[in-house]
Amino acid sequence: MHRLLPSGILCVAICSGLLNAMTLPAFAQPAGATATTPPAAAADSQAAVIERLPLVLRDPRSYQTPLSLAPASAIDLVAHFDGIVSAVQVQPGQAAARQSELVRLESTELQLQLDRAKAARDAAQDQGEAAKEVANLDVKIAEYRLEQAIIRATFDGTITQIHVVPGQFVRAGDPLVRLADLRKLKVAMPVDRSTVKTGATLDVKVEDQSASGQVQSIQPLLSQFEPLRELFVSVATAVVTVDNANGKFSDGQTVYSSLIPRTPVAEVPTLAVGGNAEGSRRVQVIREGFVRDVAVELLGQSGTDYVFVTGRFGPTDELVVKSSKDLRDGMRVLPATVAGGGNSTPNPARSPSGAAGQGTTPGF
Repeated sequence: MHRLLPSGILCVAICSGLLNAMTLPAFAQPAGATATTPPAAAADSQAAVIERLPLVLRDPRSYQTPLSLAPASAIDLVAHFDGIVSAVQVQPGQAAARQSELVRLESTELQLQLDRAKAARDAAQDQGEAAKEVANLDVKIAEYRLEQAIIRATFDGTITQIHVVPGQFVRAGDPLVRLADLRKLKVAMPVDRSTVKTGATLDVKVEDQSASGQVQSIQPLLSQFEPLRELFVSVATAVVTVDNANGKFSDGQTVYSSLIPRTPVAEVPTLAVGGNAEGSRRVQVIREGFVRDVAVELLGQSGTDYVFVTGRFGPTDELVVKSSKDLRDGMRVLPATVAGGGNSTPNPARSPSGAAGQGTTPGF
């Protein structure tokens, strides 16, 4: 597994990877005004020693897999024999009660066969019990075949798709309509096997809404989730069902998983991850010469000293591992020689060695 470079290897021009810097507050300027540093800034500046690391960013697109709600129960009803569709009795989105007629196939020949079987049964009334029994069975067979021309709903549900039109020739086994029970929806999503168990309740984010789901089963990781093995120690696929008796959700709505990152991913030392007043996680970075707080979500642990996080990182961000002074979002960071009146000209967007963007990955 990839490891970040130790701080002592960050830049040979920096002793032990430590930067002597001056931390200056960022000053607000009126609209249209040129940003300048007030004369008192140098007097108010504080010297700090900041240990920092380059962020090696991973493209979140390599981990993303579309997730969506699907009916917990759905079936394609098919043709029982070769024939022509004579009528389609339903429309997409229409509710269908169990045993209601959905599609009818052309049945003229089957009806004639039934009529003939009934006539033969009448003629067999004077031919003994055996002949009458055979005639009765022929009628039942003809009735059964005629009934096969009518495609009926096998349970109470909703028609979600219609695959045929009247006049279309179909083969036995061809799908005609799709019937789904939308009162309960499901989604297969990645979960942490060590914390999620069968039968547990799981919060599911459906587009901009939240739903309470129940874990029906824990299964091996689906192939489309394989890249997540890089980020998590133990990852599996959970089939989660969401009660939809009130019709709040729809088949096909997008589902989001906290295990699938949507922003760049980085592996950072655990000691660089802190919290804020709201209780969420954050890290600090140096971005174009300023300290920035970046809200992050924890992904998987990488050993005891590193953790994968995802957040809105920039391509030239440098991670603040630790600092001798408390750093606040918006503080400006300058080399001590520059802030103290040296002759060198600061270039906050460049790395300590003078090479722009050294130790970072290109933007996506």
